[in-house]
Amino acid sequence: MNKISEDKIKENWPNAVEGDLEHPELGFIHYWTGEQRGRIVVRFSYTDQEEGESKKMFFIDLSKEGWILRHISTFQSQDSKLKLVKNQSFREQDELEQKYRGIIDLFLESRKLRNHL
Repeated sequence: MNKISEDKIKENWPNAVEGDLEHPELGFIHYWTGEQRGRIVVRFSYTDQEEGESKKMFFIDLSKEGWILRHISTFQSQDSKLKLVKNQSFREQDELEQKYRGIIDLFLESRKLRNHL
């Protein structure tokens, strides 16, 4: 399963908020997000995204200085349900953080604007 079915996400994560961002280089990026106890969880999906990256969930904590990526988990399909498995590779997490830094910044900026309205 390369891309996760949007219906499968709705079924397994019914309280997630969906939205779209326009990235200057990547075009439109669809996201799913939720917040709980000061932690933001977000998943990104876009047209030319590398295989498997749409399964990644970014767990982000906000601080006065900015944001901190706590960890990344991956959706895995198991018994017709989605399960999150925590990424154990620091190297992969560092690479994904660098790759998605601009997207996360754009997402957090749009979140800030939405919350002010």
